[in-house]
Amino acid sequence: MTFDEVYKSVNYTKVYCKANELLVSSSAIEVFPFKVSSLIKEQSDIRLCKYAKAFEKYGIPIKHFGSESAVIMEFCGAVIIFYNQDEVEYRIRFGIMHEFGHYVLGHKFNLKETDPLYHKQELEANCFAAQMLMPEQILRECKRREKNISVDYIIQSFSVSEDAASKRMRTLANTIYEWKSRAEREYDDIIVLKYASMINKIAPKNFYEYDFDDEYDRQRERDSWYADSRTRW
Repeated sequence: MTFDEVYKSVNYTKVYCKANELLVSSSAIEVFPFKVSSLIKEQSDIRLCKYAKAFEKYGIPIKHFGSESAVIMEFCGAVIIFYNQDEVEYRIRFGIMHEFGHYVLGHKFNLKETDPLYHKQELEANCFAAQMLMPEQILRECKRREKNISVDYIIQSFSVSEDAASKRMRTLANTIYEWKSRAEREYDDIIVLKYASMINKIAPKNFYEYDFDDEYDRQRERDSWYADSRTRW
């Protein structure tokens, strides 16, 4: 398959919606950056294991994992995400979330790069990680508040790499919101509402556009949402 064929085969709607569901339902995510290990523990039985520990305990060298950053596999009857503890923090976080995306999206593990499905799954996992770590809804709300959404702004707000922030910028620039499906828009308002405190820190409202009555109502809605979030989701 050519790259264009692989790109067109990716189910971006499925990936985007799955990430949105987690952003809404997870109590492990309150601010960004969040602790990825807490999310994984909340949502699965996946274990995390450093490459160094894998070598010490099982004698597995890094080169056998097939990735210098992170990899998910079934090992000794468990699903484990092995990761390189020597990477910088933001690369560790993205790598682990990428591998968790494979699990959440029901991907096949341990595919060879020659398998056409491998590249499709890699694109989907990257898309999932990007939406989880740099939610589109939050960035759009910041832009609506007249913030200049630059690579540096994304790096500072979400603690991601320059490469991840640059790719996020390109993706958003090529996304036409009006063309999104109803399913893709379903959780937009809830995500903005849930992370309102964080949004207000990175993109404070101007005083002239601040509606105190509206904010009071929104806070009451947030309180009620947190109270019954477990029963909703």
